[in-house]
Amino acid sequence: MKSPLVALFLVLTITAIAASAAPAPQPTKWQLHEQELFRNSAPADEYFGRLKMSYLGMNNTFRDSAISAGEHTTDAGIVRKVALAEDALEAWARKYPRDPQLPRTYFLALQIERKLWLKPNQDRAWVVLNRLVHDFRTTFFGKAAQRALAIGFTEHYYALPVPCATPSSTPVPSPSPSDQSAAGDAATPSPAPSTAPTAMPTPGPLETTLERGLRAEILPQACVPPPTPAPTASPSPSLPPSPSPSPSPTSSSAPTASEVPSPAAT
Repeated sequence: MKSPLVALFLVLTITAIAASAAPAPQPTKWQLHEQELFRNSAPADEYFGRLKMSYLGMNNTFRDSAISAGEHTTDAGIVRKVALAEDALEAWARKYPRDPQLPRTYFLALQIERKLWLKPNQDRAWVVLNRLVHDFRTTFFGKAAQRALAIGFTEHYYALPVPCATPSSTPVPSPSPSDQSAAGDAATPSPAPSTAPTAMPTPGPLETTLERGLRAEILPQACVPPPTPAPTASPSPSLPPSPSPSPSPTSSSAPTASEVPSPAAT
């Protein structure tokens, strides 16, 4: 009769052999999806761009800049900060174009670019909006971009400043001959013509359609006054050369005091 330990050993051996011979279970669709995302993701310790930013650093930069910008801004400091984060984002997208974290970062970049009312940033916002629609259509951020594109996108930026209008001379009418005869023979000087700036109407924003779904609102800026000419130094009048003092004439024949003989005592 076999012992219980031998019987248990035989059962475990047969189970192990059967398990090794059975095929491995196939991964589910969700597991395959997660594996694909893992292969496309950038390592957490990899940094991009000139400032070597991580994707979390890009997200924080875009989010904080959107808060600092308020409704809209043209602040040069914010524009430079966003440009550096955009440089890192493009380097990341070139190396890992299917990273699952890219749609979120692009969406945050879109929010701040729409608040920078400068022509390059508004064009950049239009490019990012279309990239979300075409490359990340199935994501939450891609669907939000599709709704925004269906409503229509309007760019806002300021026009280039133009020079101010030059003032026009307003002639003052001269007195008639009858007034001159009544005033007598004394000639009264006529006042100089006064110059007054020409009143120019304030232009409003210019709205135009660039392409389907894209409009532009160009805001006017204050005119730039003409530069004030620098005063030129008038040359100082040249004085005639002063004559050099001539020596006083001295008579060589006049005797000096030491040469005059003293009278002799008598």
